[in-house]
Amino acid sequence: MGTRDSLHSELLMFIPNAYFQPPSNVKMKYPCIVYNKIPAFKTFGNNAIYSRLQGYSLTVIEKDPDSDIADRLEDHFDYCSIAQHYVVDNLYHTILNLYY
Repeated sequence: MGTRDSLHSELLMFIPNAYFQPPSNVKMKYPCIVYNKIPAFKTFGNNAIYSRLQGYSLTVIEKDPDSDIADRLEDHFDYCSIAQHYVVDNLYHTILNLYY
C-alpha cells in the first residue's frame, strides 16, 4: 500500500498539475488531475482484514478530446479502471477509480 504523497508524485509524471481535494477557490490549470479519497478495498481472510488498498477517484480534466492521459493512467496502475466520461464547459472529464 502506497502513501498519498507517493501517489501524488506518480500522478505528476503524467501531468504537471495534480490537485488533492482542492477547495473551490483554487484556480486550476488544465490539463490536470483532481483526486479524492473513496472507501478502501478490503480483502478478508480468516475472519480478519487480509489486505487493504486505499481508494481514490481520479478525474482527468483536459481540453483535448483525443488525449490518452486517462488510458496511460489505467495502464500504469494495477488496480485502476476508467469509470465515466463527460463534458462540462468544453472541458473533457474522465473519471477513474484507483486502489493504491
